[in-house]
Amino acid sequence: MNTSRPSPLLLASALALTSPWHTASAEFSNTSYSFFGAGAEVVHYSEKLDNFGGSKVESSFSATNISQRSGGYTAVDEQFGFFIRTASTLIATEEQEDWKANGLPGNIQQDIATMNFQMLDISGAYHLKNGGYWLAGIHYQKISFSRFDWQSSTSTEAFADSVEDYIRNDSELFQAVQNGVDNGTFVDGAGNTITTVEQYFSATRFKPEDTLDVVFEDASSFSLTGGFEYDSYFVDQSLGMRYLLGSHIGLNLYENVLNSGENRALTRSFGGGVDLRLTAGIGYQFRPEVGALLLFESNASWRDGIKERLNSTQTVELPDNTFYTYSVNGTLYWNF
Repeated sequence: MNTSRPSPLLLASALALTSPWHTASAEFSNTSYSFFGAGAEVVHYSEKLDNFGGSKVESSFSATNISQRSGGYTAVDEQFGFFIRTASTLIATEEQEDWKANGLPGNIQQDIATMNFQMLDISGAYHLKNGGYWLAGIHYQKISFSRFDWQSSTSTEAFADSVEDYIRNDSELFQAVQNGVDNGTFVDGAGNTITTVEQYFSATRFKPEDTLDVVFEDASSFSLTGGFEYDSYFVDQSLGMRYLLGSHIGLNLYENVLNSGENRALTRSFGGGVDLRLTAGIGYQFRPEVGALLLFESNASWRDGIKERLNSTQTVELPDNTFYTYSVNGTLYWNF
């Protein structure tokens, strides 16, 4: 009896021949399909202001939501087709958001927040006829959140003192405050005209519970995207395993942000942002018309801040921000 073991080299060769990437003997089929999936997504959002009252301020928020992914692929001819893919949050959970300032321990304030993510991709596909295909198209995303229940924290008082000191020690900022007081420009929360610098600092002192209510924000953007994917479905639709892997990158074309705290929208065209999406899936083709995948998807966006100066003492600013989400969805595919 021969009890010798196969060598690692022989095992590697066997795995390569049975790998989903080995498609030399497979037959390409450009077949349309639809899909729907549901599962969980982890969203993370952070903001960064390099200069808020002389300090660098950062926020951090994470939550786990219920989400869906759906869409389809339509073949145009033997080599071309297009995808329409959507994603959206179905149920958003409430979690604490923390705000920190450099040089101060703990948080300067906290709040409760919820965040919703929506996405629409429309992209054309050029097939290499081996399971791989190039993609180019338009990516739309909308990030919506609400912030409420603002609270002071361990370093709130110290931060408020540092903001006031920063304004008093900056001759340009302090002169703008003095001019506003002298001209009767400022009013306090009760609508009374502020007549002294001390009244101004008391009325505008950093107090999260007193100065902030519920804040809503919608950030919508369009990006030009390109990428590459591999899907074994296009070379083997018979009963058996199915694999999908892809990546996409996008450059920001247009952005619109509406924040209830500012009572106005900020917009930007061309530049200021990058998007990234990574996709991986493994599943089973039950028959040529029906299959299922466990689909992992990651979406990320990086946005530079937008700043608009209204007058000598007022500035409307959207901070630098980073958003990413990881989702795992049970997804059903069909082509009838």
